[in-house]
Amino acid sequence: MDTSKVTDMSQMFLNCHSLKELDLSDFKTNQVENMSHMFAGCETLEELDLSNFDTKKVKTMSNMFESSSALKSLKLGEKFVVPAKPKEDLKLADHMWVSVGKGTRNNPKPSDKKGITSEELLSQSNRGNWVVRPDKEYHGPSTVQINSNLTENLVVNVPEEIKPDFVGSTFTIPVPQKDGYHADKENVTVMALENKLSSTDVVSYVADKKQSAPKKEISDKDEGTITEFNKYVTVHPDLKFAQLYDANGMKIDSQILDKNYTWFSNRQKDLDGQIYYRTPSNAWVKASDVYECTDSKNLVKTRDAIITELVNSHAQTIVNRGLGAFSTWKTTKVAVLNNHKYYQISPNEFVDSDKVDLVKA
Repeated sequence: MDTSKVTDMSQMFLNCHSLKELDLSDFKTNQVENMSHMFAGCETLEELDLSNFDTKKVKTMSNMFESSSALKSLKLGEKFVVPAKPKEDLKLADHMWVSVGKGTRNNPKPSDKKGITSEELLSQSNRGNWVVRPDKEYHGPSTVQINSNLTENLVVNVPEEIKPDFVGSTFTIPVPQKDGYHADKENVTVMALENKLSSTDVVSYVADKKQSAPKKEISDKDEGTITEFNKYVTVHPDLKFAQLYDANGMKIDSQILDKNYTWFSNRQKDLDGQIYYRTPSNAWVKASDVYECTDSKNLVKTRDAIITELVNSHAQTIVNRGLGAFSTWKTTKVAVLNNHKYYQISPNEFVDSDKVDLVKA
């Protein structure tokens, strides 16, 4: 939209009640003389970037922000000049405002935490990025516990430069790296509660797959019947760990595999009716502790059933949880549970391949 010759922008967005976002980066306002009621009645608009507005010729801004009390973020440029009339004429909601500083809209880092009034904001000669001041300052610890499948005590120190100043602030931090594993996401979102930092994100670590040659040849001394297997398997996500066993089916003390650990197993052993799979360390794990799987990112869509049921990695139906009709889902693995093919929706949720359509492989 070419607004370079527009002189009247009054009521331009008047009563746009459902407007939540507004991109004004291409607006030319250097010829505008009237901006009255421009954003009045924008009841759900939370953020406005007016940093490119040149209002030196504007004669009236009366009621410019009337009934736009949801506005929580306002960015003003050096050429945003308010006419020489009482600043309250603009009807900017009566809040205390703080500068974003070196932070972000969701995690402001102002040099002055007390803030300024709406009238003072419109009088500031040094423009900038401002947000409504949160109610409480944050004085809690600078550590946050991250939920993960590897450990219950994954604690991360938040750098001082992004440690929040206010309760309710949100920010992201990088996911900690673990040797021998890769994570399913790069960052997690953290929120400042009244007395601590909290994250509801869950990080799933998956072991790096190494198809290295076995460290020893299969020995005639191994008990049981050994056959080729050559499949990927994963430790059930609802187990704390999978115990490792030696060639004779004896437990190996202090040797376990973490839940969700995935590897390529080239041998299967039948020992007195108990099936085992060989691990990269040449130990053995019970087949009942793992499930067959293959990494395969797909897009699947449910059919007309009101609810398509899900199962866990043991092929047990999950109660009070399902997929809605005609909904589309990203999958990360193809699993074989009880000799039947399933798509993995989340770490321990699978949908029957016969009950969905493959949209994209």
